[in-house]
Amino acid sequence: MIVETLPEVQRLTPEQKLLLAAELFEDATECIAEEPDPEIVKALDQRLEEYQNNPGSASSWSAVKARILGSRAS
Repeated sequence: MIVETLPEVQRLTPEQKLLLAAELFEDATECIAEEPDPEIVKALDQRLEEYQNNPGSASSWSAVKARILGSRAS
């Protein structure tokens, strides 16, 4: 658990831990509530459409990973 690596948190009272948890939750969910960038959504939609029109043009993750690792070895 992360708490075990943070002695300062272990020393907090139960009430302080609850407040910290609430603050962490609020902070973590702020970025989730944001709307995605319309340009990124557009690009992803285009890529999905390209894949749906020609699924054979895509590479599997294992093939991509092998290319990346192969290029690093050179």
